[in-house]
Amino acid sequence: MFTLKYWRDSLIADRARWFLWFPVGIASGVGVYLSLGREPGLAASLLPLAVVAGGLALVWRIGPARVLALALLAVTLGLAAAKLATERAMVPVLAARVGPVEVSGLVLEFESGPGQRPRAVFAAPEVAGLDDVNLDRLRLSFDPDMDLSPLAPGGRAAVSAILLPPPGPALPGAPDHGRTLWFEGIGAVGYAVKPPRALAPAPDGGGLAIWRQRIAARVERAVGGAEGAVAAALLVGIRGAVPEEVEERWRAAGISHILSISGLHIGLAAGIVLFGLRFPMALVPALSLRLPAKKWAAAAALLAAGGYTLVAGMDVPALRSFVMTAVVLLAVMTDRLAITMRLVAIAAVAVLLLRPESLVSPGFGMSFASVTGLVAGYEVLRAPFGRWRAAGGPVSRLALVVAGILISSVIATIATAPFAIAHFGRLSVYGLLANLVAVPATAFAIMPLLVLGAIAMPFGLEALPFHLLGRVIGFVDGIAAAIADMPGAVLAIPAMGQGPLVCFVLGGLWLCLWRRPIRFVAAPLFLALGFGLWWAETASPPRLLIHEEGRAVAAFDGGRLVVLPPAGPGFVVDQWRERLGLREATVLARADVCRNSECRMVIPPGPGPAGEIAVVGKGWIPCVAVVVLPRMRLRPLNCRDMPAAFDRDRLRGAGTIILSADGIWTDVAAARGLRPWTPAWWRDERPQ
Repeated sequence: MFTLKYWRDSLIADRARWFLWFPVGIASGVGVYLSLGREPGLAASLLPLAVVAGGLALVWRIGPARVLALALLAVTLGLAAAKLATERAMVPVLAARVGPVEVSGLVLEFESGPGQRPRAVFAAPEVAGLDDVNLDRLRLSFDPDMDLSPLAPGGRAAVSAILLPPPGPALPGAPDHGRTLWFEGIGAVGYAVKPPRALAPAPDGGGLAIWRQRIAARVERAVGGAEGAVAAALLVGIRGAVPEEVEERWRAAGISHILSISGLHIGLAAGIVLFGLRFPMALVPALSLRLPAKKWAAAAALLAAGGYTLVAGMDVPALRSFVMTAVVLLAVMTDRLAITMRLVAIAAVAVLLLRPESLVSPGFGMSFASVTGLVAGYEVLRAPFGRWRAAGGPVSRLALVVAGILISSVIATIATAPFAIAHFGRLSVYGLLANLVAVPATAFAIMPLLVLGAIAMPFGLEALPFHLLGRVIGFVDGIAAAIADMPGAVLAIPAMGQGPLVCFVLGGLWLCLWRRPIRFVAAPLFLALGFGLWWAETASPPRLLIHEEGRAVAAFDGGRLVVLPPAGPGFVVDQWRERLGLREATVLARADVCRNSECRMVIPPGPGPAGEIAVVGKGWIPCVAVVVLPRMRLRPLNCRDMPAAFDRDRLRGAGTIILSADGIWTDVAAARGLRPWTPAWWRDERPQ
């Protein structure tokens, strides 16, 4: 049955869907570029695009050749877009740890939430002693007990701080937070060792980023408490003030997507403006009889959606949502059908060309996966839902609304599950139940009150809508807390690498983008391959993990992550734990494993080194691996005769050093390669 002719005929019969694969080709080119071990030259990245474009002109009238040329064009277009984005974002990266040093600059952003270390982003910072490194931006964290009043957005401040290169992946294949920060213009991170000092007060004006910060602060004051931080996140996309415990229980309940401005928020905001203007215009005969009220309201909604996207910071989910909302509203203005898979493809092309680096972000994957699954699902359900709606009464229509929410939640949960596992190593079990309450509350209460409060803010009348908004957010937070406390609310699952994730994505795309029965044949093959690769990854966890600062050393033994004190930086240990699918790590007691400046732990049995690993601060001991704590005066170590020895020089810049189950030593820095977002690129060996 499934002969070559069957496959060919099925693909030809679905040729109207071929365009849907064009953004997949662009994404492939972007993915190839980001995975390279060395940075390609600008000419080498753009030349293939020119060659393919020229070849396309020659073979345009030849059917099979044209399809192949278009596929190659999409891939090379993605490669070129990613390279151009890198050239635009070319900012220096701090090559190594320095400090304490004096840092001064414009406070661009300031975030502070309960239970979190406050953070500030400095623009155009001046760093004493680093005249040869012109950082564009840097991010510092502060002790919550410090006086942080000098860190008002828009003002200038100075502080003494330790500076570090942006952090790389915790393990090979894990999300590269350093690359994300680099594309945001941040070339260094660090922490303050003294309270900041104000150099100049914040002026009344300022750029968009400073304006967003001020709006967020005003919303937080008007709403109050954790609810105010959530309201600010929903209005301007700044989530730094949201308490960690709130984010944790919303993630556990499966409703954390509400905190990220995306299609739900922008679509609802545009819809509120659309219907809020259309009905009053329809009530005035002088307007409704002379003007197309629906089209004028759609134009106003388009402007409102664009303004909301701009204020929200133009993150990837917001940008994708705006493109799709804009096409929908333009379709309303031109009397066309808009909610189609082609619309999703157009939005994907726009985002990939404007922000190609976003391909590997959780926001891009989860946003497009959910909307693709929803559109594909409702392509199938549109006809039966239409018949039931036409034939039923009020009760049936209400049941259809509830069924729509349930089906949407199921589809979105399944579609985004691979990305949740790949990026966070966790799955929410009761997300369906939580979304049944949270989504209607957001649609019918939170977003209308948010829009009303935003309109009232210029007139100083936002108190009442924001007070009610805080009550509704508190209600949703209570639901999230109740569901998060249920037994087994969150499953900790070993995170999958890029290979399995690509297979799952291709399987889902094959299932959603085609309409012919061929999609039910190939999709299971991709999914089976993804499960196989994922199982192969999780079957052999690493035996030993050593962080470059030397203070975090952990062994995976008997299904536990056992960590030597002081187990810092804590976020690194947390990432190890999440990647291994563990809910918690076991930190050994200092009194049990440490003597003076030396701590020891037995390496789990397996190929390669065996015995003990020691973390030492001075001296020399018989060892399998030596990890030297930073900022200590040491006499030279001599570990040449041992299977593996790591001193300060070997650790510096390595990221995480891994002893695999096969007894092979690897490190994250080698896996990252030599790219502009890595510290190695900006050292002496940087290619010219």
